[in-house]
Amino acid sequence: MAATHLEIRSRTLLAGGAAFGNVGPYERLDGTIHFAVDPSHPANAGIVDLDRAPRDAQGYVRFSADFCLVQPVDPARGSGRLLLDVLNRGRKTVLTQFNRAPREAVPSERIDPGDGFLMARGWTIAWCGWQWDVIRSPALMGLEAPRALQDGRPIPGQGRVEVQPNEPLPDHLLADRVHHPYPAADLDEAEAVLTVRDWWNGPRTVVPREQWRFARDEGGRPVPDHTRVWLRGGFEPGRIYEVLYTTSDCPVVGAGLLAVRDCVAFLRHATAADNPCAGRIRHVYGFGASQSGRFLRHFLYLGLNVDEDGRQVFDGLLAHIAGARR
Repeated sequence: MAATHLEIRSRTLLAGGAAFGNVGPYERLDGTIHFAVDPSHPANAGIVDLDRAPRDAQGYVRFSADFCLVQPVDPARGSGRLLLDVLNRGRKTVLTQFNRAPREAVPSERIDPGDGFLMARGWTIAWCGWQWDVIRSPALMGLEAPRALQDGRPIPGQGRVEVQPNEPLPDHLLADRVHHPYPAADLDEAEAVLTVRDWWNGPRTVVPREQWRFARDEGGRPVPDHTRVWLRGGFEPGRIYEVLYTTSDCPVVGAGLLAVRDCVAFLRHATAADNPCAGRIRHVYGFGASQSGRFLRHFLYLGLNVDEDGRQVFDGLLAHIAGARR
């Protein structure tokens, strides 16, 4: 089944209805896209723990993602090309790269078309949430991921969080940056380990267990908290701390890869009335920078550029400044 339907929350004119060259005005659509995937399908075999997620009566795993699209108001003036911008920690980035739109110090819901480069050439641009741990807001898009369960309970597993503060910190969220944390399963876990080192590949020193806790700092005192790690004397700037522990949450993170695949396939192929791109799209390309570029490399590595119906998804991908990974 893959993408089942698109729920449109709002439909407005982009940039107050400004015309972009001969293409004319653009519209913006925001909403939620819903998915139902077959965990036994060979096209989904690379997604870890998908077979452990709850299934509906038909045997499908269901989840949803935030959705946004901008396209020409007049379908006849579009180029027939769609560009999927892989969100970076929930943020839209492609228009700063192609349209020279200004970078926002604080993310907002607004879409700044910049110099209108892509719009003047009739491109449709889409965004689909893929990252489960993004703290979603009107400005940041994310994924409502399914959870992996065993006997109806969350599956415990080892978590790892790295902390390298720029300033002294009494405690730190069990997450990368300000994202949803992987909570500690046991506040008093004896096997949990905190280490510290002075450079990336330097020797690790184990911090004695009695010097740190799963807690938040309140007035210099630790208060038990499953979502934070506290260190007596605080975390020192520049030093690299790593905590290994058992977490009680097990999201199917790879569902985000399927969300992007199936969102694109829906926009490209679906003839349903709720597809705003029906009949408009002939070619699709993907763009990702940094973390999002690595996402695209992994997407290809897992063979996900073919959907459950055996159709090619993207015609081309641009993985920008993605580092050496994959």
